[in-house]
Amino acid sequence: MRKSIVLLLAMILIGCYPVSHIVVGETKSPISPSQVKILAEYPDEYEIIARIDASSEFAFKDPSINITWQSKMDKIIERLKIEAAQLGANGIVIENTDNKTKRNITVSKENTTINEAHYKTGTATAIFIK
Repeated sequence: MRKSIVLLLAMILIGCYPVSHIVVGETKSPISPSQVKILAEYPDEYEIIARIDASSEFAFKDPSINITWQSKMDKIIERLKIEAAQLGANGIVIENTDNKTKRNITVSKENTTINEAHYKTGTATAIFIK
């Protein structure tokens, strides 16, 4: 029983990370996230490595509480750069960002409670700049 609880907790902690990618090219050796450049347009010579999605939602792997929309954007960029660096990409081209809201409505005999969580999502293409 104890092993089951430990395994369940480990799965929750590891599995709740709001970043994913699809590799569409050839990955390279991992680099430091600080070496990943943020680009608005594609450079002249590059290779596409992957498509990456990230969100600013809370994650046990990377805990932070982001209040402002700018801090949420900063968290997305940080997560995109970390994921790109692990794939060996030295650049990311931001494709899309969006503001999202999750609503949780609880109704009981005594009252109704509405909780909202605001977060940001972003999509980027991870590239290797030649």
